Amino acid sequence: MTDVTSPDCILIGFNEIDFADFARAQKVFEATSGSYRELLTNSVLLGDRRMTYMDLLNKVRERMSGRPSRLTAFEMPSLGVAYLTSFLRRRGFDVGVVNFFNSGKEHLAGLLSGSPRAVAITTTYYVDDEPIRQIIRFVREHNPDVPVVVGGPRVHNLCAGQPAQVQDVLLGAIGADIYINSSQGEDTLASVLTALRDGGGDLSRTPNLIYRDPVSPRGPMKRTLSVVESNDLDAEAVDWSTFDPEFFAPTTYMRTSRSCSFGCAFCNYPAMAGPLTLSDLSTIEAELRYLCDHGVRNMIFIDDTFNVPLPRFKKICRMMIENKFDLRWVSFFRCSNADDEAFDLMAEAGCIGVFLGIESGDQRILKNMTKFARTDRYEYGIRELTRRGIVTLASIVLGFPGENEESVTNTIDFLNRTQPTFYNVQLYYHDVLAPIEKQREKYGIEGSGYSWRHATMSWQEAADWKDEFIRRVQGPALMPLYGLSIWCIPYLLSQGMTMEEITRFVRSATRLVIKGLDAEWIDPEPELDAIVRELTGTDAVRA
Repeated sequence: MTDVTSPDCILIGFNEIDFADFARAQKVFEATSGSYRELLTNSVLLGDRRMTYMDLLNKVRERMSGRPSRLTAFEMPSLGVAYLTSFLRRRGFDVGVVNFFNSGKEHLAGLLSGSPRAVAITTTYYVDDEPIRQIIRFVREHNPDVPVVVGGPRVHNLCAGQPAQVQDVLLGAIGADIYINSSQGEDTLASVLTALRDGGGDLSRTPNLIYRDPVSPRGPMKRTLSVVESNDLDAEAVDWSTFDPEFFAPTTYMRTSRSCSFGCAFCNYPAMAGPLTLSDLSTIEAELRYLCDHGVRNMIFIDDTFNVPLPRFKKICRMMIENKFDLRWVSFFRCSNADDEAFDLMAEAGCIGVFLGIESGDQRILKNMTKFARTDRYEYGIRELTRRGIVTLASIVLGFPGENEESVTNTIDFLNRTQPTFYNVQLYYHDVLAPIEKQREKYGIEGSGYSWRHATMSWQEAADWKDEFIRRVQGPALMPLYGLSIWCIPYLLSQGMTMEEITRFVRSATRLVIKGLDAEWIDPEPELDAIVRELTGTDAVRA
């Protein structure tokens, strides 16, 4: 199905803002929050500009080929956009799709020149509102009358635990007309579109909404009844047949479950998403068969705990093997819920990499986190995955309540001992909606977000330890939170890179991150030349 001239809804995916501008804007928080220090250790410095690993990779590729390079993983189909589009089309709505705002502006302008009933913006990856505001400004410039709907995780997180007056200020600063406050929200969006199309725009009976009153736009926002959605994963699996295969091939995302069965103390996702819900094996098989038959060769499974329950995971792997889908795939993975058979099956089924939520190499901190995991099982898992040629990314949280010099050192030693392919290390973020909030008094917790302290560490001390952490880890390459992570590996493979080239590049970028910890300016010419030599074994080719 192709886009229509005057759709019921235009769905807009991610907006990737200029990282250097974002970094400069975050600098104002340097003295009051760990957010800026977090940004510095997740980016490289070249000249006087901060950039993501993907930005750096594009510069390296341009130097090697003499041609522009504009690689971005956000070219891959947004699963949120795909899911919502499929959901709405099943209900008879005409939907225009702008998967990636940055490259889709001309197409979006064309759609807005017609008479769309609404524009809906997904917010899956945002931790800041400026990208959303940029999209809204673009929409207003091209069609000031079309209602703008914003929903998804960013809205839900902004509203959670906040009084109505604070919600009004936070949402008002974004500038949309209608906000969907729901952990799912797809049925609510369908109800909004029905009201706009068939009900004269009366939204009062549509649940889960916060919206501007057209009569009193400067007054308090209106709110409707909050209703928990529970959309059926099997009935609402993405119908990829409504998309041109060019939209999703050769690399795409897929989910086979919703929520997580664990209750880690730092995470509020299970509480927001509800109980763990699993797609039926037949649904997964049918979706994979269609995608593989229409050109998909690389898959990113986004389930928070793909190998839980373990018997189901083994069935999925066996099904993929029996069907000879021949996919290269990555996923989240819990080492504490695996055995030798699972490792063998996933390797045979095409797994090339896993994201491991290790969080800490110190058993005491894991207990504080309610991880229900042991460091020896982590060691076993990394060893067995590596032995089967599966790339591992060990994700670490630094500064959790109870963290001290000993626990940080234990985690550094853990990484140096186990040698995962990659690692990342994140400053602890105190989420007041996560279970740990109930233990404020026990741990002496003060503050929230990236501005916190507890009985054994402050955010400033954690940030200093993070710099030291990166300097002392030897072997594993630092893979950042921004721009390029293990989820980008299938995309980069589809762009012609090899796993060895990806790994060498990340090691080179890690060296540049460390160099940038103590610098305000780094000469780009020798650094780019060095990375080209490391990747190719030859001198740089200058454009």
